[in-house]
Amino acid sequence: MIARRRTNLHLPPRMYMYKGKRKITYYTITASNEYITLGHDLAESKRKLIELEEGRPVAGSIGELIDRYMKEISPKKAPRTHKDEIPSAERLRNVFGKMKPGDLRPVHVAKYLDLRGQTAPVRANREKSLLSHMFSIAMRWGIVDTNPCKGVARNTEKPRDRFVTDEELINFCRFAEQTNETGRMLSCVARLAYLTGQRRGDLLRLRLDLLTEEGIMITQSKNRAKVLIEWTPALKDCVSSLKDLDRPVSGLFLICNRLGQPYTDSGFKAMWGRVMAAWIKSGNAGFTFHDLRAKAITRMVEDGRKAADLSGHASDDMIRKVYDRRTFKRSKAVE
Repeated sequence: MIARRRTNLHLPPRMYMYKGKRKITYYTITASNEYITLGHDLAESKRKLIELEEGRPVAGSIGELIDRYMKEISPKKAPRTHKDEIPSAERLRNVFGKMKPGDLRPVHVAKYLDLRGQTAPVRANREKSLLSHMFSIAMRWGIVDTNPCKGVARNTEKPRDRFVTDEELINFCRFAEQTNETGRMLSCVARLAYLTGQRRGDLLRLRLDLLTEEGIMITQSKNRAKVLIEWTPALKDCVSSLKDLDRPVSGLFLICNRLGQPYTDSGFKAMWGRVMAAWIKSGNAGFTFHDLRAKAITRMVEDGRKAADLSGHASDDMIRKVYDRRTFKRSKAVE
């Protein structure tokens, strides 16, 4: 229960004032005993207090910056990226939302990485990267002059090194084919993922009209890179197998459900997860769908081909850090 105010009766409940030497500062204290400065102008301070109590981001706060970024910038990214950024933005808002952008310091970002990194170090790095891009955009918008995330060391990450062997992939495809019709479809898609080296989302949205005489034309959703994957006998056979699957309704997509519609990312993940769980239960080592992309890129590197032409990466840095799963490097003698 809030005690009856005896002084400053012109102030609304939960607003207090401090008279400094030159100006008055208005502030509030939350139920968790958190001190929040509202400003020096009474009308503006009242408005900020109402926004706080209603759960809305305070004008000029990092919370407002996050909301603007998620409305204007994030939706322009790949659908999967935007979807992943929504919970990350919410977490950042809960931690930094009430601060002013100019008050955020590198030490605050580092502290967030340390605390969040105790349970989710990789996720903390992704959230820090998102916050950094938000502040880079804020610099373009004229909100801040510097990015407090720059120069803050990330948490150490151990690159994934799971490499799916040829024998494993062959055996998994045979296993999946023996389960049911869904398993037969997943077997074909697994082969397609390896042969093309493309991301799951791009394969699920692959339209039949993109199967040209030269090969498969893909515009990658993540970076908009255009990749033409030329036909090989194995790739032609894989695509033919997908076309031959039972589909009562003729659709526009190579990989589709019985109604001719493309699978959603979550729906496909669920189907893949069920077959992979059965594969593991039968005594085999599991692997992710993304491991097949790494397998394809690793094979390109082993063969001395330019893997970026297949993966769509602008440089080889990401290939070396994430996708090159070779257990050892091979080289001929100098002479």
